[in-house]
Amino acid sequence: MVDEKQPPRRASLGVVAGDKKTGKAIEDAADTLSADAADAEAAKAAITEQVAILKEEVARLRESLGVIAESSGQYAVSRVNSVREEVRVAVAANPLGALFGAALVGYLLGLRRR
Repeated sequence: MVDEKQPPRRASLGVVAGDKKTGKAIEDAADTLSADAADAEAAKAAITEQVAILKEEVARLRESLGVIAESSGQYAVSRVNSVREEVRVAVAANPLGALFGAALVGYLLGLRRR
């Protein structure tokens, strides 16, 4: 009857000094941690390499954008010069129509300001 009043024995958690299974588990955990650390370093190196590649690509895109902007500006200037020359030729060919057109534009702008 004395045995019935004692609390039941709990199962061990597996952490016992000198246990071969526990030592093996600890070594396996250490190996896993070192493998995880190596994987983390490899991932970090891969990410660093990808960032460097992206920086180079951004630099190339920036350079291309500068060239495009420069050529677009040159195109706009040449187009303005072309339109200016066309207007000059049209005014020289028909000065009276240009005078009436300028008067009409002035009148419309005057109405708008009222």
